[in-house]
Amino acid sequence: KKEIFEKKIIPHQVEFQAPPRGKKICWLECPYCYGLSANDNGERLEKKRGLEILRQILEGGVKKIIFAGYATDPLNCSYIEDLLDLTISKKAIFGFNTKALRVSDKFFEILKSKRITNGSYISLSVDAGSNETYNKIHGVKNSSKIYDKVLENTKKLGIIRKKNYFDLSAAYLVNIHSSKQYDYEYFINNFMEADCNLLRFTFPQQPKGIDTEKGVIPSETEKNEYKKILEKLKIKYENSKCSILIVDADDDYDIYNKPRTVPCFARYIFPTVGFDGWLYNCSQSSAPNFRASALGDLTKSNFWDLYYNYEIENFNKYLLSCSKKINDSGCRCDRKEHVLNQNIIDSKVF
Repeated sequence: KKEIFEKKIIPHQVEFQAPPRGKKICWLECPYCYGLSANDNGERLEKKRGLEILRQILEGGVKKIIFAGYATDPLNCSYIEDLLDLTISKKAIFGFNTKALRVSDKFFEILKSKRITNGSYISLSVDAGSNETYNKIHGVKNSSKIYDKVLENTKKLGIIRKKNYFDLSAAYLVNIHSSKQYDYEYFINNFMEADCNLLRFTFPQQPKGIDTEKGVIPSETEKNEYKKILEKLKIKYENSKCSILIVDADDDYDIYNKPRTVPCFARYIFPTVGFDGWLYNCSQSSAPNFRASALGDLTKSNFWDLYYNYEIENFNKYLLSCSKKINDSGCRCDRKEHVLNQNIIDSKVF
């Protein structure tokens, strides 16, 4: 609270949603994706300005940069290698949340040749144990062997990880299209052999503004049935080189299907640079349809000017006005925002 009021607070992390290189935001259109309802007005953060904004963030004291996307993939960016290189050069932690469909030779080379800061990670969204299941859960209409391609890229990352350490994890979203035991076991064996040091099973979150088919977002009953099988596989396969997590944050924190927790403090802890060049409160409200609650336009203003542009004279009134904008925007909290906001609210500090 003191740091917020003195305007000296530094974000725990900044998410940088690297802009896609083409007109289409993402390679895939996964039916559970929270970003499918994102408005895309065609605006993109250009390379020169993107690198300048990232430099401002890093030189201002931020120690952790997460590359992810609102309905996009960070590796689908024409200058993602330059962003990674700058982050590593400034001795910051990097994190990637990606499907790793395409990984450039230059990206691999940077990981090989640079000294990586401890705590850095690459988290892969896989969600399947075969090409057929991969295409089903991700809504791919053809018979492309995408799973095989992702696994091959993971093996290359695993080789680099042995030399230049970073965490390499693979995530598996469980729903009606991916809930076969043989898929779980193929996934576990494949990605352990690829030298991942963490495998994580979890469940899709209800997306904003999208009607999903039955079973795409599992019910509590379905999740409990899935977890019974997964717990047995955890005992069977987990070892000292690779942990297996089964995460049900919705149940653990009683936030199943809850849209948001306000007042929101996410903009002080993990603000997000959107693919359109605007600064947003968080990763879940980082598309043009959330500009009513955005912090401002990074193509016209610098990061720290926008980040510290808030009222402190009557802070509770300011929080209320922000909450109204957030509610009116219709955004949905990610699990980490729910947990963060509820913990601060429970603390009664504000």
